[in-house]
Amino acid sequence: MSNYLELAQLPDGTIVLRRSDDPSNPIVKIEFSGESKDFLQGQELSVAKEMIKAGIESVSMNVGDFDDFLENAKETKQKKSVILH
Repeated sequence: MSNYLELAQLPDGTIVLRRSDDPSNPIVKIEFSGESKDFLQGQELSVAKEMIKAGIESVSMNVGDFDDFLENAKETKQKKSVILH
């Protein structure tokens, strides 16, 4: 597996964080509403980058190895979904 992660905007406007060697299996997907896109005026990728950065920083103290974290996330993904409001 590659150690490189990339942030990409798909043709449909969805922004994904994915491994560079596995583009069809995103780790994170971010979709902005039409209203949000209007407000951001084309800066969706920059905002998504900061969102991902903040998420990684918030768990970095608890996770020694990001690859282990991603593997655990894949296993957890198969479990019951949790919705936070």
